[in-house]
Amino acid sequence: MTSSRLRPIRFSTGPRRLRDRAALVEEGRLIEWIGYSTFTVADHFMIPFAPLLTLQAVAAATETLRLAQTVLNQDFRHPAVLAKELATLDVLSDGRLEIGIGAGWMRDEYERAGLPFDAASTRVERLEEVIVILKGLFGDGSFSFTGKHFTIADLDGMPKPLQRPHPPILVGGGGRKVLALAGRHADIVQILPRTVRGRRPDSTRPFTAEAYEEKISWVREAAGARFPEIELGAQLLNLTITDDPEASFEAFFQRFAGQLGAAGGTAASRQELRASPMVAIGNLDEVCDKLIQTRERLGISYFAAPIGSPPQLLAPVIEFLEGQ
Repeated sequence: MTSSRLRPIRFSTGPRRLRDRAALVEEGRLIEWIGYSTFTVADHFMIPFAPLLTLQAVAAATETLRLAQTVLNQDFRHPAVLAKELATLDVLSDGRLEIGIGAGWMRDEYERAGLPFDAASTRVERLEEVIVILKGLFGDGSFSFTGKHFTIADLDGMPKPLQRPHPPILVGGGGRKVLALAGRHADIVQILPRTVRGRRPDSTRPFTAEAYEEKISWVREAAGARFPEIELGAQLLNLTITDDPEASFEAFFQRFAGQLGAAGGTAASRQELRASPMVAIGNLDEVCDKLIQTRERLGISYFAAPIGSPPQLLAPVIEFLEGQ
């Protein structure tokens, strides 16, 4: 177990690809009613709605649902502009914002938009400066900063967010550099497997508990004494409540293996995925026990719903685990 203090389990999910306000608001209210902690929106040019404006529409239609981005691309907005927009969203949502931010990774998206796609090390370096600037502009009084990529001269960020000293900042990743950065600066760290062809794999079995433990150790090493204050999250690969777990797992395995192959990712064995802490298949008790065991072993307590799953998928799990 990574920490002696276990956090309550909570869940996040996002909308299906929606193209009008009525459907967006209906989805947000449904997600809140089911009991999810957080409504998330991605940040890509091919997605119909801009994330921060989308989240403000959801904020206006809900009361308790937290609002996050999975994740903002730091290259799409100057950090001074981003700080103002994020602080405004926190104020207008009555302090429900979580800030998800990343270094950017989709080369094709950069090229289509005419943006330079720098080396990963440069993008991670720039991300660190962005986070420092956001925190500085959220703070009391004026802020100055001189870095390799940005300069801020005596700027007083306005408005100030309601959450002090700032809304929680989420950084996710699978590589050592970005996870070390997250350990130094983030309040929430999402641990992701790293499977893309062409990069040196951090693990030959990226979906195992041991691979997640190694990545968490990188966060812990960089975080030092502040590690117990960090909330750990992860993306569920599959969650299925069923009376026929073997058939359900086999269907998932065939689909997931095909997706990995199509994306040029590393292969995964049946045994590796069946035992993965991010795969929970069985009856309701078994599924919930798997998530509790994952929290106890790894300290991960903030689970993102499987990509593309309907919000209703986790409804019985959220009800079962309420308060745990």
